[in-house]
Amino acid sequence: MSKTYLATICFLATTLVVACQQDDKQQQDESQKTQVSEHETLVKPIAGSEDESDTLNNESAELDAAAFESDYPAEIPTGRLPGLARPTMYWLELTIDPDQPNFNGKVTINVKLDTPTQHLWLHGRDITAQSVSAKLADDKVISGSYEEVDPTGVAKLTFNNPLPAGKFDLTIQYQAPFNESLEGLYRVNDGGLNYAFTQFEATSARLAFPGFDEPAFKVPFNYTITVRSEHKAFTSTPAVSETDLGNGWKRIVYARSKPMPTYLVAFAVGDFDVVEWKAIPPTKVREREIPLRGIATKGKGKKLTYALENTKDILNGLEDYFQIPYPYAKLDIVAVPDFNFGAMENVGLITYREQLLLFDDTISLDQKRAYINVHAHELAHQWFGNLVTPEWWDDIWLNEAFATWMAHVSNNNVYPEQKFRQTLLERSLGAMRQDSLIHARQIRQPIASNHDIQSAFDSITYSKGGGVLSMIESFMTPEEFRAGIQHYMKKHEFGVATANDFITAIGEKSTKVPLETIRSAFNSFLEQPGIPYLEVELNCNNEQATVNLTQSRYLPIGSKGSSQQSWEVPACIEYAIDGNQHEYCSVIDSAEYSFEIPEAGCPEYVMPNSEGAGYYRFSMSGENWQKLLDNKDQLSTEDMISVNDSFSAAINAGKLSFLDLIDIAPQIIDSESPRVAMAPTDLLSFAYDKVVSSEQDKQILASLNRDLYKLKLEELGLVTRKEDSVDQVQMRNALVAFLAQKGQDKNLRHYLTKMATDYTGYQSDNALHPDKADSNVINTAMAVAVEELGVPFAEHLLSQLNESNDGTVRGRMLIGLGSVEDAEFATELRELILSESLRDNEIYYILMGQMESQELQDAMWDWFKENIDGVKSRIPPFGQNRLPVVGNMFCSEQKKKDFMAFFEPIVQELPGAPRSFDQTVENIELCIAKVEHHSEGVKQYINQQTAQ
Repeated sequence: MSKTYLATICFLATTLVVACQQDDKQQQDESQKTQVSEHETLVKPIAGSEDESDTLNNESAELDAAAFESDYPAEIPTGRLPGLARPTMYWLELTIDPDQPNFNGKVTINVKLDTPTQHLWLHGRDITAQSVSAKLADDKVISGSYEEVDPTGVAKLTFNNPLPAGKFDLTIQYQAPFNESLEGLYRVNDGGLNYAFTQFEATSARLAFPGFDEPAFKVPFNYTITVRSEHKAFTSTPAVSETDLGNGWKRIVYARSKPMPTYLVAFAVGDFDVVEWKAIPPTKVREREIPLRGIATKGKGKKLTYALENTKDILNGLEDYFQIPYPYAKLDIVAVPDFNFGAMENVGLITYREQLLLFDDTISLDQKRAYINVHAHELAHQWFGNLVTPEWWDDIWLNEAFATWMAHVSNNNVYPEQKFRQTLLERSLGAMRQDSLIHARQIRQPIASNHDIQSAFDSITYSKGGGVLSMIESFMTPEEFRAGIQHYMKKHEFGVATANDFITAIGEKSTKVPLETIRSAFNSFLEQPGIPYLEVELNCNNEQATVNLTQSRYLPIGSKGSSQQSWEVPACIEYAIDGNQHEYCSVIDSAEYSFEIPEAGCPEYVMPNSEGAGYYRFSMSGENWQKLLDNKDQLSTEDMISVNDSFSAAINAGKLSFLDLIDIAPQIIDSESPRVAMAPTDLLSFAYDKVVSSEQDKQILASLNRDLYKLKLEELGLVTRKEDSVDQVQMRNALVAFLAQKGQDKNLRHYLTKMATDYTGYQSDNALHPDKADSNVINTAMAVAVEELGVPFAEHLLSQLNESNDGTVRGRMLIGLGSVEDAEFATELRELILSESLRDNEIYYILMGQMESQELQDAMWDWFKENIDGVKSRIPPFGQNRLPVVGNMFCSEQKKKDFMAFFEPIVQELPGAPRSFDQTVENIELCIAKVEHHSEGVKQYINQQTAQ
């Protein structure tokens, strides 16, 4: 593609996607012992019932309003709710008709109150309460009123008389609108039918029912849902009864859930296709089978086959690692047409953007890998996050980093040919781009406001967190780390935990590394941002070699940060003497550190980050870089991935030049691994896109790119073969995209254009022909064809977009439309962003496609500023922190000033956006500095070529 916005779209549109302190550990343990079975039938809550968790034991039913004293706070809690009142169980009754603008509900919450009070704080947003009452132990009822007092969804309940300390049943009857921005309980129209779905993480359950919407409040739920007779309804537990009400409605009662926080509750209502798959059979770990279903909107159920038939192996791989049975009664996977995130790990009812589940016979390798990885991520959450839940959102990394790490580790065992461990390393290194910023957040970020909650779901939490887990795993040994994970899960199952609980549990199973060393190193990475940078010097005197390490914070060219920072870095350094490989491991805990190599002789090379396991970068002298590359045949692919990253980092830090890259690139490109061979394309693409502007200079750089990579594609061939390895398919995909866009290879572009026209039936039958396209490269082909054929082909794609409700097909059409270069037609496409013809999660294709285009950027930016309210209406508040990211396409001082002038007055109104704004400003400044730094080297190369 001529525009490299696909990765940005992925980042913007899939974020893959955190309660009060645990008030009384003994109380929680006792409560867990009395939890009822998930299969138990719902019964009506009655004050004084025989169920211990429902029993009310107030000594006095009423208090004198004038005489009572209370410790309950009067101030509005905009952070965590007071721990003096907490739920012990929920009873939800909902009436849901997706054809109506509103839904009705009744929630009864069994509450324990530690101090008398005449008011309660809880969560609710856009709720219209019709009645509020508290039923006491003696069956007396105290009425109250409901008022939402903070826009984040804090509600105040005021009672006519004071509530005594003890237990009571709080009941609220209410009505609420379906949300229109993909959060809470929201509606989607697909194929002319309306459906209701939920997305509650992090703080959106309060849009569906009033409650204690924080992760530490983890209790059982009971559900009753009333729906139209033709509709189906699902939640986290199996249905236990269904009653025809005789008036076109039916009532479904579901089994009581295991303890869970509000953000993991989920519902789906509508005229669905339901695929009843064969149950997942028992294993050595699990004695029972797991009912498995796939759920999709009308007419799409047949495309769930691939996702369902591969679920068993993925789930069994996770169970094998944890040695703990899948914790819940059933597993439903739901394909959602319009979804703000990639997927959500709701207990027993996991929701996915439909492109991740719905496939035909032409499924591409990238689609398979996305499904495998995301599915494993969400299934891993059923243990890590669902079975054991972070106490508060500052430990959301415990959820997301672990699920990221676990998905790749387990999948690497289940699908070894896919090399998911290498993908995990790539993701960790990719997070370093954001972690290089002085406005980067730390993994365990204190949560002081909703801004902090919203910004916690980023690559630092997911990918850096996963990389740090890999580092600790490698240092402890995988066997002891796994034992620690299992110990942690069993110690806290169905409860909540903190980062300290996690670190303590894994440390308790370590025999090789002391707990305090693990804790100190772990916290060193959790509680400060940035990347350790180890400058490595090898000295050989009298056959005794010494390695000197200097530690600082890595900073790119143009950074205003300070490099004076250090970590406790678990590092393993690999080296070879007389052809024999050795390894030295230690915690680098000071700014300067030295060690003598135990073996006699001077190493042929030093690899400062063995297997790329450490979350750090390194720098060496040019001589030592060359020694390392001269011995690349002795290095693993993981070693070379790490070498490439640190080599590129040295270039981006100004220690090496564009000309150095060109000299060394052929040695790197020679690799059979796409993760290694394609690494130089990062700076080559930057030079092509940002450093040069004239067509003549672009042609010279395009010729360089062809010279470096064209032979590799010719050797591999253009056509995907059944016998191709994963590396070969990925290499071909990357080569095709790079050479078509940054190499401007005419023959390749002709090949791709024909593929796109054949696939879409352009100027023939206007029908789709999936068999005429290579699904692995069709996205690139669509973009190239729009660039080659212009508006007529783009109009053809627009008409096909309007006729399809298939998420994958629509994505391909939108990739093409995002590559439009005609100014007049681009104006027409911009209006789609505010129209119902695009799903909410599709607007980024057009928005970011035109922001990436130098020809269209100014017009799109002006349109964006004029229509910011309309754009915001398409994005849920939880996703509006991403809006400033549009500025990452800018790379000039003038654009930076314009960006800041526009966003500064509104950034505080966008949840989670202040950090994103600061990071975007910093990214623009770094881009300006990077262009300035590399301009001289690029210019020297162009002059050399021109002179020949």
